[in-house]
Amino acid sequence: MTSNQNAVIGARKKVYIEISGSSLDPRFEACLGEMNGKYVEPRFTREVAEEVVAWTNRLADRSDESPICEWTPEGYVLLFTADRPFEPSEVVQPDDKGLYALGFGWAWQAEEVEQ
Repeated sequence: MTSNQNAVIGARKKVYIEISGSSLDPRFEACLGEMNGKYVEPRFTREVAEEVVAWTNRLADRSDESPICEWTPEGYVLLFTADRPFEPSEVVQPDDKGLYALGFGWAWQAEEVEQ
């Protein structure tokens, strides 16, 4: 099932997500919390968050519109944008389950997987 305004994917289900409308970008395993309109707000394990950060930084090499991310020694993700290149516009810490909310304001779509 792909998310849309009529379908609600339950909290904390494991799904694969991708940027909405893109068949060129990778899919990432995520846990979902809230829906934001028709798009999901993904949360990632540390292992997958590292993949998302690396992919995001590859995008930034090709486009000034993509954020640049950096890991801190404490395990936080610093998000730098073109508007704030020297000061993080966001600091993402893991939640109480160790998951990282790395949606970056992109329109993610989800597909549920059988468990």
